[in-house]
Parts: sequence; structure tokens; C-alpha cells
Amino acid sequence: MELDVPEDADRARYRAGLRRVLDEASPAVARRLGLFRDAATARTDGVIIDVFPDQGDERQLFAVVHGERGWEPAVPARPGSWSDADFEDVLLATVVEWIDALVPADAARLYWEATVPGGTQDHHPLGPSR
Repeated sequence: MELDVPEDADRARYRAGLRRVLDEASPAVARRLGLFRDAATARTDGVIIDVFPDQGDERQLFAVVHGERGWEPAVPARPGSWSDADFEDVLLATVVEWIDALVPADAARLYWEATVPGGTQDHHPLGPSR
């Protein structure tokens, strides 16, 4: 799934660097999404994945923490010229593209989407239900 985000050099470089880190986490995240699918009951309509850098431990799929030695895992630094909206656009586009492929193929009975809570982005359908 591709969002309509202009690809200038900074965006392309950031997305490629972030994607390398995300791809390393893919097996663990795919297992976690499978657990969500398995835990869904007949009354479960869907799964909404909020994309933002600071999630709660019990519900996070992927965490990035700034420690003494920088970002853990080593995600690329946000270009200084980017506004919060620029960063949100690139972050969401990259994560939506990544996570879309990880939603279990046999989870079509559930609606899956990604969004940025309180952000400027619309909701983006994911996986086989889109």
C-alpha cells in the first residue's frame, strides 16, 4: 500500500533507513499480529494500529526509545528541516507499507487499519480486508 507522499532525497533516504530497521523486526511483529487475529472473537470488528513513536509497552508492536547512545533500535535521525507534519507523513507512509504486508492473509474477516492518533492523517486500511 503506497500513500501519496512526495519522494525527495531526504524522504527517500529516511524511508530506506527506517525500512531496514522495520524489516529486521518483521518476524516478531508478524507473530504478534497473528496473536491479535487469534484473540479476535466473533464480536471483534477489527484492529486499529496507531502509529506514533511512544506507545505503551503492553500494546506496542515496535518500539523506538532514545537512550544514552541514541535511538534504539538505530532508526535514522529525522532531518532537522522537517516539520512535525513532514515527519508524521513519512513515518506513517513507511509503517503502513511495512505493516500491510505483515497482516495475516487469513485475517480477512477483521478490518485492519493504521492511523496517527490526534494527527492529520486519514485512516489507512491494511491487509486482506482492504
